[in-house]
Amino acid sequence: MNAAPDCRPADAAVIDILAIGVEQVPLIRIDGATTDPQALVAFAADAVAFAPVTGNLYPGLRAPMPLAYVRSMVARLDPLIRRVHRLGPVRLVRAECFFSIVTTPAAELVPLQTVPHIDTSDPLHFATVHYLCPPHFGGTAFFRQLSTGFETISPTREAAWDRARDAAMPAYGNPAYPSRDTPGHARVAAIAAVFDRLILYRSNALHAGIIDPAIDHPGDPRAGRLTATMFIAYRPDSLSRT
Repeated sequence: MNAAPDCRPADAAVIDILAIGVEQVPLIRIDGATTDPQALVAFAADAVAFAPVTGNLYPGLRAPMPLAYVRSMVARLDPLIRRVHRLGPVRLVRAECFFSIVTTPAAELVPLQTVPHIDTSDPLHFATVHYLCPPHFGGTAFFRQLSTGFETISPTREAAWDRARDAAMPAYGNPAYPSRDTPGHARVAAIAAVFDRLILYRSNALHAGIIDPAIDHPGDPRAGRLTATMFIAYRPDSLSRT
């Protein structure tokens, strides 16, 4: 197996803090995120085995990321997350990271894949998407559920969000990836895919990949919609000591 690439966060990266939607949800956008993004693509193509995802609704293939990438990126992002989201006294407890490639044709989507989603309602859980593909594969969009007005789903909102989503599901018709035309939703922001751009947001924000059904989505890391997806979780200090 090829050695893991020396792909550290870039000192010259351009960092922007955006506020999206009516709820003004913070989103961190970093352009030129790493020192050698092409090395990550080569590693994904030559040194890891992709497989279909089991146990969740990701519409494609995943493979493990190099541990060095995870450690260096978390070290870079942790202070930003704490500052931008004003976390207070919390402890970082987990970071998971995968190479990901969308491959599922729209016609094969199950109903829950056709609507915007959250990763978890936990407000101390964060997600990153690091684009390692050309821009035409599309970025990430964020949404408001029209019947509830929700753009983020807290634990207290989760049951109402579930009910409204499920009640509207029969209206969705033929399977399609979420878009600005998805019934019952309004798109409040769209972040374009730019090679070596990384975005970071709370995992409870309603979101979906911008997937163009008119183009092929091959499983080849050099030719497909390759991203690095990371989930970073915190816990309040009082809970972490129990």
